[in-house]
Amino acid sequence: METSDARQVSRSSVLAAIATAGQATRAQLAGATGLSASTVSRVTDSLLADGLIAEGAPVESGQRGRNAVSLTVRTDLGLVCGIDLGATNCRFLLANMLGAPVALSHEPTPAGIGAAALAEWLGSRVGRLVADAGTAAGEARAVVVGLPGMVTPDGSTITAAPNVPQIEGQMFARKLTRAMPAPVTLYNDADLALLGEMRFGAGRGLPRAVMFTIGTGLGAGVYLDGALLRGRCGMVGEFGYLQTGPSGERAEELLSGTGLLRQATALRAPVTDAAQVFAPELEGLLGPVLERFDRALVLTLVAAIVAYDPSVIILGGGLSPAISRRLTVTRSRLTATLPAVPELRLAELGDLSGALGALVVACQQAFAALGVSPADAAALPPARLLRRLWARSAHGVRYARP
Repeated sequence: METSDARQVSRSSVLAAIATAGQATRAQLAGATGLSASTVSRVTDSLLADGLIAEGAPVESGQRGRNAVSLTVRTDLGLVCGIDLGATNCRFLLANMLGAPVALSHEPTPAGIGAAALAEWLGSRVGRLVADAGTAAGEARAVVVGLPGMVTPDGSTITAAPNVPQIEGQMFARKLTRAMPAPVTLYNDADLALLGEMRFGAGRGLPRAVMFTIGTGLGAGVYLDGALLRGRCGMVGEFGYLQTGPSGERAEELLSGTGLLRQATALRAPVTDAAQVFAPELEGLLGPVLERFDRALVLTLVAAIVAYDPSVIILGGGLSPAISRRLTVTRSRLTATLPAVPELRLAELGDLSGALGALVVACQQAFAALGVSPADAAALPPARLLRRLWARSAHGVRYARP
């Protein structure tokens, strides 16, 4: 007789297989899961009775007899939301549990408000997106938020968030838990950006990668053998603390947008945006700033390479398009320093990588609440999510602004 644990394993495997495939017959599920036809039939009958899946149209087999019926996960099971909270902008991505996009929103992060007000602002925005989706889409099931700071693995404490200081400590996390319309999980934003790139972008199909996000601040994520490496207290990837400057300056001061603007202003350069620091016409005036940038970037990349031996290093964040002009210098210096150098790639998902990574985690958590194991949920949401997002605009994602 099948034990309750075995039944749960079978249920997890079948439900995840249907969600990953989009639709499948019972015979196809038996082949995908390795379960017997009788077990698959028993599990699918149970999932149908619980209202988690639905029968679709008959599938033409070209053979005599009754056609098989396709099975799909119901699209009204609920909604999941991935959020990328930055110092200047906040991105929201709402989807159903199969990853089909429902709403995209891009708003300026409100400046000068406290922890409680920021938590309420985030909760109200998610609540509005869910309400606009309508009752037919179901209620919110999971929310994941990427934050520009160190986040403990349990999500209870945030530190080292100089660009959004009101989120530091434990108050913001507590307030956000109460403000959200669904269970909320907090991650470091660079970790989620890397997860988005590993699933849908520059790191897809690779086992090991490090990603640096260079924008207002400096962040990094590490992905080893199929999982994010988060560490004991969220310190993994905090390369900004490395002393890379001639006078002991930290990498964050030399590589971040905030630090670059500060240095350029000290030289009276006519720049109002950090990306302008890399403009060819300013190279003569800002040569010392660029040289410090190059040295700091190489030292930081060397530290990541010797620590984690990644298959690829991905450079993302708001400054990555401008930084691409310096990559020839970076590659040559790395090659002169190390016996083996991984490929350097620019992020492919633009400013949506963090929200996509957050949505991946939210989708998996929502299915975990339905009894799907982490291993079975690893392929969720399926890659067709990205195709649907990009189909919204001929030139990428068109954001809605509530």
